[in-house]
Amino acid sequence: MIASLGFFASLVLALMLQIVEMPEWAAVARPAWPLLVIGYWALYAPNAPAVAAAWLLGLCCDVLLTAPLGQHALGLVVVAYLIRRLSGIYILFPLWQAALALIPIWTLYVFLMFWIDGLTRHAADSTLRWMPIVSTAIIWPLYAGLLDSFRTRRTRDLNRMRLP
Repeated sequence: MIASLGFFASLVLALMLQIVEMPEWAAVARPAWPLLVIGYWALYAPNAPAVAAAWLLGLCCDVLLTAPLGQHALGLVVVAYLIRRLSGIYILFPLWQAALALIPIWTLYVFLMFWIDGLTRHAADSTLRWMPIVSTAIIWPLYAGLLDSFRTRRTRDLNRMRLP
C-alpha cells in the first residue's frame, strides 16, 4: 500500500514538475521529469506497472503540453519497455554509470518526439528537445538515490510493523 502510494506520488510529482512555468533561460535546463520517474520505476521496481504508468503519464503530458494525443505516451512506453528489458544489465551499474548508460534510451525518446512533430508538422525548438537529455543525466543519480532511499525506508518500516 505504502509502496504504491510512493509510486503514484512520484508520477504526480513528475507531472507537476514538468508543467511548472519556468523562465526562458531556465526552461532549456529542465530535466525530463517523466523520463526520470518512469526510468526509475522500470529499472528498480520490477513489480511496479511501469509500462502502464508510462502510457497514462504520457497521455497526461500530451494533454497538458498540447501535444498530439499519444506522442509522449508512445515515447514513455518505449522508454519503460526498453529499460525493463535491459534492467538486468543496468541494475549492475552504479547510479552515475546508469545515467550514462540510459542516455541512448532517453535520446531515442527525444528522436521519437522529433519524428512525431515532423509527421504532424509541429515546429519544435531543438534546444528545448535535446538539452533535457543532459540535465536528466546529471540529475539521475540524485533523483534515483532519493527515490531509492524513500522506497527502501518505507519497505523497512513496513517489515518492522509486520513483525510480532
